[in-house]
Formats: sequence, structure tokens, C-alpha cells
Amino acid sequence: MTPMGSQRELVMFSASNILNKLLSVFLAALMVCLPTLANASEVASEGRVTSLEISEKAPYSGILLDAEATAKILADKKFLPLQCELKLELQVKELTFNHQLSLGLLQAKYDGLNSQHTQILKIKNDEIGRLQDIVKDRPNSNSEWWLAGGVVIGILVSIGVFYAAAEGFSE
Repeated sequence: MTPMGSQRELVMFSASNILNKLLSVFLAALMVCLPTLANASEVASEGRVTSLEISEKAPYSGILLDAEATAKILADKKFLPLQCELKLELQVKELTFNHQLSLGLLQAKYDGLNSQHTQILKIKNDEIGRLQDIVKDRPNSNSEWWLAGGVVIGILVSIGVFYAAAEGFSE
């Protein structure tokens, strides 16, 4: 390839690149403007209402509704806010009831556990009081045992001293 061919390809590539960019900008502008124009024309139209008799030709194309369907649409439009409000009120009452039920169950569990704790604490305190009364009725003096132990130890010490002394003189 010659340097001249390479330059020609570069010029063609940059020209097509610029055209692609311009086309992208143009399409983006169309995408932004066209939906706005279409919506504006739909909103500006207020629609037409015409009453027809049987076998009468419609003056324009559209949807034909009988009196019952029209009345239903108008009633639905009129009572839809009230219906939504009633549904919302029902849901609020249902949620309130469910939360009150949960709260009542938790309160019952709490009351049961509190009562159980109070009863166990009372039983424990009664047992401690009973044991304290037993200790007060029987003082822990054991003086008889101390006397008997002292006499026995005294006799054993006396015998030990006697044998030690007897052995000391016999030598």
C-alpha cells in the first residue's frame, strides 16, 4: 500500500466517523422531541361524545359504548376514591388488629413469666426463712463435745508424759 492510499482511507474514515456522530445527535434529538409532541397532541384533544340510534352511522371512528357501560365507567370514576379509601381503611384496621393480637400474646407471655418468677422467688425466700428458723432453734454450741474431747486429749497427754518420764528415769 502506498502512503497516498493510506491517507485516502484515513480521510474516508474520519468523514464517516463525523457523519456517524451527526446522525447519532440527530436521532437523539428526535427521540427526545417526538414523544413530547405525540403526548401533547393526545392531551390537547378533549374527545367527542355523540349519541347514536340503532342502524345510525357513526360520524367518526372510535369506540361505541352503550348506556350501561357509560354509566359503569362514570360510576367507577365517581366511586373509585371512596373504594380506595375503604380498602385502605380495611387494611389499616387489619394491621392494627394483627398488631394488637401480637401485643396481647406477648403481654400474656410476660405476665405468665412474671407470675412464675414471683412464685419461685417466694418459695426460695420461704425456704431460706425456714432454714434460718431451724438454725436459731438449735444453736451450734457443741459444748459437750468440746468437754469430752478436752478430757480425752488431757488423759492421752498425761499418759504420754508419764511414759516419757518413766523412760527417762529408767535409763
